[in-house]
Amino acid sequence: MNNFINMKYSNVVIAAILLLVMLTSSVSQAQTRLGIRGGLNATNISFENLPDKSERFGYHLGVFADVPVISDFMSVQPELSFSTKGTAFKYLDERQTLNMNYVDFLLPVAFHLGSIDIQVGPFASYLVSTPDYTVYNDNSVLVDAFKKFDAGLTAGLSYNLNKLMFGIRFNQGFMDVTEDNSRLFLGNGKNAVGQVSLGVKF
Repeated sequence: MNNFINMKYSNVVIAAILLLVMLTSSVSQAQTRLGIRGGLNATNISFENLPDKSERFGYHLGVFADVPVISDFMSVQPELSFSTKGTAFKYLDERQTLNMNYVDFLLPVAFHLGSIDIQVGPFASYLVSTPDYTVYNDNSVLVDAFKKFDAGLTAGLSYNLNKLMFGIRFNQGFMDVTEDNSRLFLGNGKNAVGQVSLGVKF
């Protein structure tokens, strides 16, 4: 059942990405602006069985484009970024972290309200690191404990000041990232990422 739900979410996200890519392909590239964006991540994963979960702090850094669809009102902002995610937890009063590094492809639609942009759209992520999970009761290590693919929804706000932009964003994963070999110890888990960023448009 979980696999069916995960497939349904991934199909919806992929279809939305393809639709927006086709939409932007018809827009004049002369109006497109490029930029870079980076900042702080506060991340967590909703593992059901992991004790005393808390945020893991990291960063994101990427490049994006602003492709107008309706002049001065709506644009598409595809972005490719590197993002450190994961979660922190306590075992025997000692803080441990699960460090998971992803490449994110985000495709939000931005609505321009003066200097404020409201952004919402799908994203897809690929796990580029190979984190393992240590089972602390017997000190064994689970290799390849997490799925490579994630997908979900991103939503945020940004304030534009000439070429500079300041933004906040929340990315909620819809996919269970736990592999079968670690499900007994961790339970189901979905990525949640809050971001504060600074960007520059060229």
